Amino acid sequence: MQTINLIAPAKVNLFLGVGRLQPDGYHEVTTVMQALALHDTIHMTLVSSGEQVVLAEPCDEAQPIREHTIEVPAGSGLSVSVNMQWREGIAPADITDQDNLACRAVRVLARLMGRTNDEHVRLVIEKHIPPQSGLGGGSSDAAAALIGAAALWNVDPTDQVIYQAAQEIGADTAFFLHGGSALLEGRGDILRKRYRSRSEQVVIIRPAEGISTAQAYRTFDKAPVYSCDDMLAVLHDATDASEIPLYNNLQAPAELLLPALSDVKGFIRNTTRAGNAEVNSTVADSAGEDDSVAPKDCLLCGSGSATFVVCESLEAAHALTAAARLAGYWARATSFSSIRAAQLPR
Repeated sequence: MQTINLIAPAKVNLFLGVGRLQPDGYHEVTTVMQALALHDTIHMTLVSSGEQVVLAEPCDEAQPIREHTIEVPAGSGLSVSVNMQWREGIAPADITDQDNLACRAVRVLARLMGRTNDEHVRLVIEKHIPPQSGLGGGSSDAAAALIGAAALWNVDPTDQVIYQAAQEIGADTAFFLHGGSALLEGRGDILRKRYRSRSEQVVIIRPAEGISTAQAYRTFDKAPVYSCDDMLAVLHDATDASEIPLYNNLQAPAELLLPALSDVKGFIRNTTRAGNAEVNSTVADSAGEDDSVAPKDCLLCGSGSATFVVCESLEAAHALTAAARLAGYWARATSFSSIRAAQLPR
């Protein structure tokens, strides 16, 4: 039995320009992703053929620790299972082991390697990144699972098969193998250039509801608005992520799907006007104002439903987080970061 620990960071899109729908059913995408310090933690255990182990795993408040028994009989092949632990007040999502992206990542990597060993890979994922928020939590977990499986199977971490598996799993997954800040094109999976990462404090604010990425793209296709060539030229000329203009052409479609996003924008505007010290008006009070105008350093995360706000100081970030929570939102202070999905030292 071997056990390793990994981190899987969240991301925001500093720039997201969704292009035209292609014949293969995917959209052309130009995006600049930026990693955050906010991250999930993953514990991966490899149990080999003939072994029977009992793991002590986190459970819930009623039973903080539970025993989980794993036995690998001969001829069983690869099996993968996951124990999801939802932290920071995040509502649990009903995701089966079969559909979980981290579990899928392990299976995809094994298939691409031609690995047929009798073994069980057990994952315990501590979720600090809320789902359906545009923060890439599932894709980042998948990237970390690829790195973890490679380490458990003694695969060179630079082996191209890991990147190949990431591309098969989904567009965002490949970014998390690099982390930091990067320009990606194609379906959002082709790395074009790296930038020096931003480092400011950030607050993530999310309403109760999430947004399906597929729904956001379908809504976009009904009345698409594309980014202009001048904006794209800036991305290719920039060397520092701070030079990237904040832009997201999924913002309007997302607000059509989830009107609460306009309330979030109004809340952020009113609260930042008050100096991030207190909420001087409720979200309901902001509904009558012009919600088409958002604070300068505020943008929807990917397809939503989270919004990120860049703050001038740690104190301002904590003040805005506290105000957002008082207003009933899920909120978390964090920072931009250069980290990537990675194994932690033993």
